[in-house]
Amino acid sequence: MSKKIENMPSPNILMTSMRSIGYTFKTALADIVDNSISAQAKNVFIDFPINDEDLFITILDDGNGMDSEELFNAMKYGSDREDYGVNDLGRFGLGLKSASLSCCRVLTVASKINNSISAYQWNLDTVIEDKKWDCLELDNEEISNIPKINNLKKLKMGTLVVWQNFDIASKKSKGKVREYLSHEMEETEKHLRLVFHRFLSNRFKPFNIYINKNLLSPFDPFLENNEKTDTYKPSELNLNGYKIKVQAYILPHQSNLTDDDINNKLGGIDSFRKEQGFYIYRNNRLIIYGSWFRLSTNGMNGELLRYGRIKVDIPNTLDDIWEIDIKKQNAVIPKQILNNLKKTVLNVCRGSSEKITKRAKLKLEHDNTKIWNKALSSNNKDCYYINQDSSFVRNFINEFDDRDRKKILNFIDIISSQIPFDDIYNSICNNRHETSLNEYQIEAIIQEGISQFKLIKSITQKSNEEIFKEFKKYEPFNDEKLSLEIWNRIINEK
Repeated sequence: MSKKIENMPSPNILMTSMRSIGYTFKTALADIVDNSISAQAKNVFIDFPINDEDLFITILDDGNGMDSEELFNAMKYGSDREDYGVNDLGRFGLGLKSASLSCCRVLTVASKINNSISAYQWNLDTVIEDKKWDCLELDNEEISNIPKINNLKKLKMGTLVVWQNFDIASKKSKGKVREYLSHEMEETEKHLRLVFHRFLSNRFKPFNIYINKNLLSPFDPFLENNEKTDTYKPSELNLNGYKIKVQAYILPHQSNLTDDDINNKLGGIDSFRKEQGFYIYRNNRLIIYGSWFRLSTNGMNGELLRYGRIKVDIPNTLDDIWEIDIKKQNAVIPKQILNNLKKTVLNVCRGSSEKITKRAKLKLEHDNTKIWNKALSSNNKDCYYINQDSSFVRNFINEFDDRDRKKILNFIDIISSQIPFDDIYNSICNNRHETSLNEYQIEAIIQEGISQFKLIKSITQKSNEEIFKEFKKYEPFNDEKLSLEIWNRIINEK
């Protein structure tokens, strides 16, 4: 007969391993803010170091405090909790510890309730040395030395989280920790303004986040209050008896937006242009954004979908089905609602396309057979751009997932914006320009041509001859010699 034998994990190994599950600085801090919201806090105060002597980060909230027993349980890996409420943002009982220690080696948490302050600390170096699950309970003298503890003492109740000893930051910055943290502060500010924008803009239940005493204003990824935003009628999907709310938006064209719209409401030009796709919310907290989850299809990239965004609200009761991870950074759309969401994507594409064709301030000479297209800007000057909807570019980028595709499209835009017009003009005037291809460029085009031909072949029932006839219409394969070489290699390939 089998017998039960307790098999405890090694604390030094487990805690060290948990540091590498994929948190970034900004997502780790967002996890701490989640706890503050769950504790009914109205204000969260985040302080980054302003000098090289005080290298610590503090997160203070005025939410429901914890007594010593509750705080000790909260510091446990896999903290005990029988159930989670429908409005809770946590789930695994790991966020506070795994998020914090992914950024630092010493985590201290002090909490105040009933005029009493309790404090516990995880010190990774102590755990590694002793190889024991020893969480340090701080005495009154040690509590009085916790950074920013006086700010907690001033509150009726609340919780203070302190990060110290930033070993990873030190390695990445070659010892310039404060400079590194300063950069992370800027990224964190943008992240929190977006992830918690629905909390920050709630007039009926005020919630504020301060970073170094600066109040954060919310970003609005849908520009819901802009009269030129097209707002679709919301719909509801039923999944296992729970409702999922879906609403689509088409943002205004860039020429119809002010600098305030772009920089202060959307989070900058990159966010406006690149963060298209689904915005998945769990209890009003943004989980995933800027992804189409592979629901976009050929012909629905680049400009067509650039203005489309789809808001999806899910309850935390569906965490398992959506495969929400510990970091609250990843999710998978359940198969049961895929077809419904595909229809929404098609509607967004249609609406975005109509808006683009009607815009008045930018007249495009759009030809999908060409890699480069010309546009006439609002001040009647010619500008050139790499056509993201050309067959050549589209077939290439469709081989990648949403995240890599977004990086590639961004890189293409940068290349388009950096054409050396003056150098080209001077070369032409001095008859020093070269229009022929060298052998490496020719081989690169041939190899990509073969790759794209095979890709088209795999998704169509047409014959090789039919595919090739269409294939030759598009740049760069419309060159007779190049296309002939591609064809010869294809038919001679074993």
